[in-house]
Amino acid sequence: MNDIECYKSIAPGKIIAHMIRKDGRTQQDLARELGVQRQVISAIVTGRRDIPEKLSYKLDDALGFETGFFLVIQAYYKARTHQIENKADTGLTPAIRRAVFWDIDMDKLDWTLNKDFIIERVNQRGNREEIERVLHYYDS
Repeated sequence: MNDIECYKSIAPGKIIAHMIRKDGRTQQDLARELGVQRQVISAIVTGRRDIPEKLSYKLDDALGFETGFFLVIQAYYKARTHQIENKADTGLTPAIRRAVFWDIDMDKLDWTLNKDFIIERVNQRGNREEIERVLHYYDS
């Protein structure tokens, strides 16, 4: 399986953070290597900024991926985020018992921003059907 298939559902910033941590580098080290300010790398890693096309090619080289990897991953991630946001806008969120989210107001739960929390909580406290519904919701 190629790199894109392995990483296509992961935010590009998380991939970058993982790779620099794995290599023992910091965001500052990567920024220096790429000739950009550390704030640019920080904004990408935290998901506040998309990866510009020219920078994506530099990231490919710096982190050992094939040319175009981050450009494609960014596109996959944006499409996936759009898909999830559109589902949330139409109210097509999966049916989950309120007891799973006993400590928060489910009506105020943002299914896009809180994806990781929702998956973790349903895996911890949900039944088999709820787990399958949530995984299907974020996978489709």
